[in-house]
Amino acid sequence: MQILAIVLIVYGAFILFGLLAQLPLFYRNPKSKALIKLMGKTGYNILLLVFGLAALIGGILLLP
Repeated sequence: MQILAIVLIVYGAFILFGLLAQLPLFYRNPKSKALIKLMGKTGYNILLLVFGLAALIGGILLLP
């Protein structure tokens, strides 16, 4: 479970960093463009924030 916790923490931190830095990796791929078209950029940013925080908090809770 420790490996999963570490992976979740790193994943959550990467998502949150990408959101704050507005990395093109998160905004220019075809799936992201489809989601942005569907939800708008603000909705997509909220989705990234929720997924990033969920992964980060889940990883922290799994640590012993």
